Amino acid sequence: MRYNTGMITKDPFYEQYASMCKAIVNPIRLKIIETIGEKRMNASDIQAGLNISKSNLSNHLNALFQAGVLERVKEGSFIYYSLVEPDLLAALAKMRSAIGSIASKKHKTMMDSDIVS
Repeated sequence: MRYNTGMITKDPFYEQYASMCKAIVNPIRLKIIETIGEKRMNASDIQAGLNISKSNLSNHLNALFQAGVLERVKEGSFIYYSLVEPDLLAALAKMRSAIGSIASKKHKTMMDSDIVS
C-alpha cells in the first residue's frame, strides 16, 4: 500500500473553522453562547446565568471574541456581546440533539449488554 507523504497544504477556511471549533468546545463557552442566544447582553447579565467569576467570564468572552464567534460593542460604560452569526444557535441545537441521540443509543446498548450478561 502506498501512502501520500507530501505536505498537506493549509486551507484558510478549515484553519478558521478549526479555530472557531476550538473556541466553542468548552462547556462554559457553550453555555455562554446559549445564554446570549439571539440577544445582546453585557457581562453582568451573562454572568447572572452562570456560576463563574467575573475574571473567568471575561477570559471566556475574550476567547470567543478572538475566535470570531462573538462581537462586542461598547455603549457608555457597558460592553454588549452578541453572536456574529445567530445561525450558530441552530447548528449547536442540531449538535445537542445528535449527541443526545448517540448517548441514548449508547446507554441502551450498555443496558442491553448488561441484561445479556
